[in-house]
Amino acid sequence: MKKILLIEDDVDTLDLVELILRGEGYAVIKANREVSLKEIIALKPDLAILDFLLPFGLGTEICQQIKSNPATKSIPVILYSASSNLKDLALGCHADASLEKPFDIDDLVKMVGEIAL
Repeated sequence: MKKILLIEDDVDTLDLVELILRGEGYAVIKANREVSLKEIIALKPDLAILDFLLPFGLGTEICQQIKSNPATKSIPVILYSASSNLKDLALGCHADASLEKPFDIDDLVKMVGEIAL
């Protein structure tokens, strides 16, 4: 079973995305708090889905940490947000994909299925 790390500060969105992904057969590790790189290394997720704007920092910063560390650089990252320049933000932090909020559930499921091979 593929393991997905989901970092999102909005509890309703966190629970909804978890419900969708669990329904698709993924194990979801959800966090609405800061997750250290050390924790990410220990969790060994197959995919990370990061909200861009978080009260404890930016999803792009977490993405850059993941992508710049030899132990985690191969973890695919989806950056999602309602930010108008999301594609540029995702490109700048080397995210594997981006998804604009509000998103279509089918688009989320398709993207996760393609990236979390």
